[in-house]
Amino acid sequence: MHIIHRIFIITTALLLIFAFNALGESPDDFIEAGIIKGRSGDTSGALDDFNRALVLNPKNSGAYYNRGLVNSLLGDFRAAIADYSSAIKLNPQFPGAYNNRGFAHAATGNYMAAISDISKAIRLEPFVPELYNNRGTAKMSLNDYIGAIQDFTKAAKLNPKLAGAFNNRGLAKSLSGNTTGAIEDFTLALVRDQKYDAAWYNRGNARLSSGDFNGAIEDYQKALLLQPELIEAYNNRAFAKASLGDYKGAVDDMNILIAKGTDNAMTYYNRGLAKKMLGDLKGAIADFQKASTLGDTLSASALHELIK
Repeated sequence: MHIIHRIFIITTALLLIFAFNALGESPDDFIEAGIIKGRSGDTSGALDDFNRALVLNPKNSGAYYNRGLVNSLLGDFRAAIADYSSAIKLNPQFPGAYNNRGFAHAATGNYMAAISDISKAIRLEPFVPELYNNRGTAKMSLNDYIGAIQDFTKAAKLNPKLAGAFNNRGLAKSLSGNTTGAIEDFTLALVRDQKYDAAWYNRGNARLSSGDFNGAIEDYQKALLLQPELIEAYNNRAFAKASLGDYKGAVDDMNILIAKGTDNAMTYYNRGLAKKMLGDLKGAIADFQKASTLGDTLSASALHELIK
């Protein structure tokens, strides 16, 4: 079964800035109005206000920055990049704009540009742990696990309470083959935040990879108590249960997956295998047939063996 790793990304300086006290017709007044609207969820109104501020003063870096933030929140990362670039052109010493442009670059898959921008933010603000954490996630996306681990270690050194840095370093270690080190880091993350569902899930994955199926099941259970919609945890917990011979438990987890809409061939195939081990041949045949209709060739072969 496929194990999906989750990365905890902290976005620093993703905050609306340049707040003022009185509403009026100046650029700053429109910026304040946009901030208020943005915080209340009125992104359309916020964009209108930041646009008005820029009509009155096209050289207002704060208006570009805030509009970039809203565009990023809306998923329009290219527009956000353009806005952050305008803010940086007007104010080259703007670490938040570099970081957020890096985040937007990462969202579009341009991790090299993300690393470059976040590195610029770090040169301006070398003691902000979240910046190293963000750069580490970008490096990890390029499979630079050594560089990522170095950045996460720096983030953790600057802020030993930053659970996300330990979680991310654990992911980098896991992906580089250091399962033992990964488990240690996920545990450190959980010492700092017992409600960190991603860290429970990630440690479950590492324990699963190490053959500690009971430990993995316990971790997935904790993750699911915190985040019941974490579909991958049901899938991986089913695998761990099946590895221990608990085929009924595996079927139960895959039933939950299917009930939650995970209607794919692999889920039906795996449930069919578990039902077969339980002696439920009728149920196994039905699952293999379903998986086969969804295009799974393994199910077609398994079905042939049962009905030949």
